[in-house]
Formats: sequence, C-alpha cells, structure tokens
Amino acid sequence: MTGTEPVIPEDYSLLYVLTRGEDLIIEGVNAEPHFDISEGGSYTIHTLVYDPATLDLSIVVPGETTGFDVNGLLVQGGGSICASLDVAGAKFDVTAPSAGTLTGGESVSCGTGVIELIATHDDMPVVPAGYETIYVLTRGSALTIIGVNDLPQFSVETSGHYTIHTLVYDPATLDLGIVETGVTTGFDVNSLLVQGGGSICASLDVAGATYSIGPDAGTLVEVSGSCLDGGTAHLAADILEDPIIPEGFESLYVLTSGADLIIEQVNEIPEFEVTGEGRFTIHTLIYDPMTLDLTIITPGETTGVDVNNLLVQGGGSICGSLDVAGAVFEVINPQAGTLAADSDFVCFDGTSAEISATVQGDQVIPEGYSQLFVLTSGDALIIEQVGPNPVFNVTQGGLYTIHTLIYDPATLDLSIVVPGETSGVDVNGLLVQGGGSVCASLDVTGAPVIVGPYAGTLSADNPTAQLNSMSTILSATQDLEPFVPTGYSQIYVLTSGEELTIENVGSLPQFDVSAPGIYTIHTLIYDPMTLDLGIVEIGVTTGVDVNSLLVQGGGEICAALDVEGARFEVSGDQKMAGDNSINLQQLIFNDPVLTVWVESQNGGESLLNIFDQYGRLLGQQRFEMFTGSNQIQVNLNENSPASLYFIQINDQTLKVVKSW
Repeated sequence: MTGTEPVIPEDYSLLYVLTRGEDLIIEGVNAEPHFDISEGGSYTIHTLVYDPATLDLSIVVPGETTGFDVNGLLVQGGGSICASLDVAGAKFDVTAPSAGTLTGGESVSCGTGVIELIATHDDMPVVPAGYETIYVLTRGSALTIIGVNDLPQFSVETSGHYTIHTLVYDPATLDLGIVETGVTTGFDVNSLLVQGGGSICASLDVAGATYSIGPDAGTLVEVSGSCLDGGTAHLAADILEDPIIPEGFESLYVLTSGADLIIEQVNEIPEFEVTGEGRFTIHTLIYDPMTLDLTIITPGETTGVDVNNLLVQGGGSICGSLDVAGAVFEVINPQAGTLAADSDFVCFDGTSAEISATVQGDQVIPEGYSQLFVLTSGDALIIEQVGPNPVFNVTQGGLYTIHTLIYDPATLDLSIVVPGETSGVDVNGLLVQGGGSVCASLDVTGAPVIVGPYAGTLSADNPTAQLNSMSTILSATQDLEPFVPTGYSQIYVLTSGEELTIENVGSLPQFDVSAPGIYTIHTLIYDPMTLDLGIVEIGVTTGVDVNSLLVQGGGEICAALDVEGARFEVSGDQKMAGDNSINLQQLIFNDPVLTVWVESQNGGESLLNIFDQYGRLLGQQRFEMFTGSNQIQVNLNENSPASLYFIQINDQTLKVVKSW
C-alpha cells in the first residue's frame, strides 16, 4: 500500500486499522499496513494518527466498533479529539471461492450394468460473481480425471476407487481445455490454484466424495527378484493401487508363468520363490470363497485366463476381481562362466609380461547385457585394468587374476571403478550374488596368474658416503616391493664400478666397504634350481654377466635382477686423525711420480695403497716413517689412464688426479 506520507506531531502515534464492508466494521489493527484475512469480502486499510493521551483505543471492540464510530470522536468528524483518520483508506475486494464439501457412499456391484454415483453437499460452495461451478470425477489414488458434469453425479461401469470433486473457478483465469481425460489428475489441477501453490484463484475440493466400487483387485508393481541367485529368485511385488475387498470377500496372490499365464503358485502375500528363467507375473485375486472354488486350480495347467473367464469381468458369472496385468518379472540368469589361464606362471622380463586366459564357453549373456574382462592384482583383488578380451599386459610382477563380468550397462555404472583403488570385492558387493541389488555376474575366482619374479627397486640411504677409519656401511631401502614366487629366493648383491663387478652378496641390503669408489646394491630374485650362484667369482664376475643369463637380459633363466639398483659414491677419509697426516699440497700431477709430505708423531712402518676411481686396488708400497716430516714418492704406472685416483696411507686418504 502506498500513498501520501502521514504527518505525525510530537507525542502522537501511527496505527493502521483494517475494516470490513461498507459499514467499516473494525477487524484489526497493526503497526504496519499488512493484514491476513481468512474470508472473502470488501476490506479497507485506514491510517490513524492519534495522541494516546487523548484517544483511548480500548473503546474499540473488533467486529462491532466501526471506523465511523472512531471518526465521530475526532475533530474532523465533529468530535473534540485532535487526531486524523484516513476514512477513505485503501480498498480491497477479496474474492474467496469455496468448493464446499461433498458426501459419497460405497457400493458393491458385479453386474455389467451402469452404476450411478451421486454425491450431496455437506457445505455449500461459495461462488463469487463471474465464477462457475463444475463437478469432476476421478479414479484411483492418483485422482486421474475421467469425467466432468454440471451436477455431482456420474455413471460408471467398472469397479474401483472413485471420487467426485467440486471445482469453483473463473473461466477467464482457468482454462479447462488443458484437462486431458484419463491423463490429467486432480493433483495437476490443484497445483495451478493458489490453494495448491499456484497462482490461479479458484477452489477444488480435493478430498471430495469417495466411492469404493468392488470387488477390485487394484494394481501391483514389481519390487525385486528378476535375477536368479544360486538357482533361485525371490519375486516380490508391492501394492500400487489398493484393492477393494467387500465384506465376505478375501484376497489371494497368484503367480503365473509365460505369456499364457499358467498358474504356478498362490500365496497370502505378493512374494514367491522361482527356480528358473522366464516371464512370471504376480496377480491379485479378490474372491468370495462361497462362489469361487479354488480347488479347480491345477498348478502347471490352469491359467489366469481360465480363472478370469469365470468372473463377471471376464464374461463369466462369478463376482470377483483378478488383476490380469499384474506385476511382471523377466527373470534372467547372467552367468560369467569360467576362465582358464593360458599359463599359471609367466616370467617377467624386467619390463612387462603378457597374461591371458581362455573362456570355457559356459557364460550366459542375456539380451541387453555385455561381457567385460577385469584384471585384478593381489589377494585383495584390486582392479588394475578392464578390456574386451582376456589378455592384459602388466609392468610389475605379482599375483594377478583375470575375471569375467556379465552386466547390464543400464543398471551397473562402471564409472564407479577407480583403477588401483576399487576392488573386485567392492563390485561383487553391488551384485545380487554378493548381497547387492544389481543383476549381473562376476567370476570372482577367475583365472589366477603369477607374474614373476620381480626384483622391485631400491634407493640408497646414503648415496654419497665417506670412509671413516678405513670403512663405511652402505645400506638401501626397498621402494617398490619385490615379488618372490614360491620356490624362489631373494638375495642382495654388492657390485663396484661401472662394470658392476660383484664384490659381495647378503640377505640384507647392507654392506661394509673399505675403499673409495662407486658401488651399487642390487636385488636378485632367483630359483636355486635354475640359477647356480656357484658360477659367481667375487671380484671377477659382473652383474652384467649374471643379467645376460636371465630372460630379462636375453638369456633363458627366469629370475629378476634390479640392474639399476641403489648407487653409492664413496670418498676417502679426509680427516687428519691418528699419528700421521698428509700434506695436501698437490692434487693434480703430470708425471709418473707424485711427492706426498706426511707428518708423523711417532714414526714406524706404514702401508700405502693406490685405488682407481672404482675402488679397485692398483698397487701397494711399504716405507719407514720418521718422526716429523716425511717425503714419500708415489709411483703410478705410466700406462694408467688419466683419471681420478685415491692414495691411502694408514687410515688417511688423498684424492688425486692424473692429467697425462
């Protein structure tokens, strides 16, 4: 509401007054010009500016006092109180159509004649000017509209739940041409109205007058059970439309098979166990035991059509109702069948291995279903790959299993599978066979294949080590775990230099070394029955020699060697400890003789060792040390290549470079 702003003197108050009708009967007051009403009619909102000290509003009795009464007290209305009332105010004509209420009844009829449904008004409808009244007939709990009439009466010929509704509407705002008989529901129309959350001002008696014309079997809907599990399927239906069961009548559920509706079983609830594939239907039968003798039914012979033909609805004379359409189940039996590994053991060549299996021909793929092959790893069956054929390439050793999956893409969404995380057990848990609800088949056992051996990888704990008191410990940590098949053994190999000369072997990736140089720790997984380690000559045989015997190196022996291994660079002891110290004046020399000055506190015999950059001993010199400074000449073979060398005197090491 908008208008001219009021003038409010000091000590005066502002109030809004709601009146009804031409007599301006006061219905309510509010601090804001907003009011909720529950009836139609003519309303006015007035503004009152007054001094509470001179106008006592307690004199106002809602529903009795009028705006004219109040105005008569004011100076503007001939009274003596100084205040202001907007008598004209803001007018509202509120339309309030009401459909009223109806009363119906219940009737039982099995005849083929017409049944008259007549409703009477409990509360008469309120029809504003320009509005019209129409009566609507709906069927079922969905309130499907099947007819309209100017009077609350209709003729029907079939059993069921019916409702007669009153609709009060303005043809200018609600176009009944939108109603499609047999499709549009009362709920659809109600949703267009203000009372149903829409915008059209009209009134529909949604509850209406109800009629139950019976007997009526109602309708059923499939809930679960279209998948055989272990040779059986549990079929279950739910009631979609409630049946109508007159007094003296009973309900029974009937299971039929095939298109001929051959009766297989009956039950008091809509649930059955079946042991084969095919089409099954659960029907509701409403019958009077006094008129329909169920002993006439021979399971496996009598059909639902035979029973229906006995009923009035099927052309017979017995009063009863059979839901012939029923709840239909297409029971299927997807079978993943079995696979046989083409080889139970595949030798890993250090890079990859191809594993495969052969389908045994016992899978069952229903129409609309697809076949997929799944590769899993380990005992946890972690999904690694999927493919259209049971052939996969792997890049690590280990236990693998190839599985067959028969599934319906419409019910099993494979986008849920995260390779490396989701397991075959996770997928199986979604399937009926695994306790889930999806009808599919997974060969959980599958075709297991061992790929191996696999040496894994190592990383050096101390890649740049330094001799301490003429020795140091080299150790490595497993990065990728090795895979050691049954019958195989695991050892660690220490090699030196770029040629990977084997220096030592051990059960742990840890070795003591006493000379500077380049070292590598390798993992070797081997079968003692096929690889004889007696061929290894320490200090002579190389890792390359061993690798060349293996499949991964072009040989024939199935074993795994981590050729790259964990690499270490060991330098000499640079600290000046002990009785002797080296004068590090000359690191680069260009003739066969290198002069080294050594300070000795006690003197005595000393041993000088010469190593190449790979830690191999090239020569030794013994000499007598005197107290004080000692000049020692180191001789290098003139045929020795220009390179890095290490000179060790007792526990001290000097790094030198030959440049000629």
